[in-house]
Amino acid sequence: MLTKPSRRSRSAGLLLLAVLLAACSQRPAAALPTPYPTTAAADRHVKTYDAFWENLQGSYLYQSSAGFDFEKLRSEKRLAAYADLSEAEFASLMQSLTDPFPSNSVTYRSRAKRIEEDLANTISYEGIGAYVSVLKEPEPRIVLLAVVEKSPAQAAGLGAHDAILSVDGQPVLAAEGLDVIQRVRGPAGSVVSLDVRAPDGVRRTVEVTRGRLAAADQLRGGSLGASQIGFLRLPVGAGNELATALPAALQSMAGKYSNGLLLDLRVAHSADDWPLLEMLALFGNGPMGKLSGTSEQTPLTVTGQDVGGTQNVPLVLLVGAETQGASEIFAAALQASQRAVLIGQRTPGKVMRFSTRTLPDGSQMYYAISSYINANGVDIGRSGIKPDIAVAEGWDQVNDKYDPVIMRALQQISSSAPPG
Repeated sequence: MLTKPSRRSRSAGLLLLAVLLAACSQRPAAALPTPYPTTAAADRHVKTYDAFWENLQGSYLYQSSAGFDFEKLRSEKRLAAYADLSEAEFASLMQSLTDPFPSNSVTYRSRAKRIEEDLANTISYEGIGAYVSVLKEPEPRIVLLAVVEKSPAQAAGLGAHDAILSVDGQPVLAAEGLDVIQRVRGPAGSVVSLDVRAPDGVRRTVEVTRGRLAAADQLRGGSLGASQIGFLRLPVGAGNELATALPAALQSMAGKYSNGLLLDLRVAHSADDWPLLEMLALFGNGPMGKLSGTSEQTPLTVTGQDVGGTQNVPLVLLVGAETQGASEIFAAALQASQRAVLIGQRTPGKVMRFSTRTLPDGSQMYYAISSYINANGVDIGRSGIKPDIAVAEGWDQVNDKYDPVIMRALQQISSSAPPG
């Protein structure tokens, strides 16, 4: 409900957002875009250009607060739309229109890109079986957020935190962006050779035989033994099933996390139906900020539901660059209400809700229509979340045996736990 439209959260996995290289379930094939209109290219381009601006006026979230002069922006490049542009040149012109707006609040997808991605979404569900993110800095790489149980990736020895530096001998390039995912995916039975770096810096070549998969990431964790501290990592791409899975996990750990609870949200991209209110009610109570649109404000208020002591247990949330969507709102709300301490890296602010519009030439645009404002009045869509305690290490710099973020969280809980 609180991430970009399904083409983002379902296509390239949970994009930059993470990408699921093997889909979770089969869906019926979507109808392909219709052929180009028969009108002259320049006429079609101008109609598309004008429709872009008309869609924004009146409903774009930051239209008034950002102080944009829409008529000025619209007129600046309108003459270029009349020029004898190729479809690729016009797509580049349209893409440039998104530059003046706050980061990620307006995006554009050309007709050609739309066809390519829709075909990939509805036909190919074959790959290695991993959730990934594509990072450009400090070097281009594909980071494995999680590996599907019993998948080809797991069978080949790949694991969460590994980074892929090259595919079939060709390095991952910053210019590729998410398109590099298509080089990892491929028909079931085919083999892909990956240059992989572990968090400790050791590199190895891994050959993976791709397969056809239907799987999803899982809630993982448990009690940390005699410490009376619980740990749970929320899965990539979770949806409404988390409303029952998390309480069940907490019930199974009852009496074993009296000193504190760590919830790891570092790869917790959320699906459209992530149960935000139910999740907040497990740990919080009362006002939790609001969803703010151009014409209405929707307060988020919950009545606390205690499950095995969740309302009072010391709570630490681990966050980072992949904490996105409703899970990011969850973390921001509990931080602002002083219910939880946040540890890790700054989050990206991917909490906006978007409207999708198809333009006259078959391309698409997405623009923000609402964002999340925390109880302190901060627009998380523009600022992201600043953790209470910063730890620099990213997902591909930690592993199950060495994780400075978890170590710092344990220190935090130990300092607040009663003597025993």
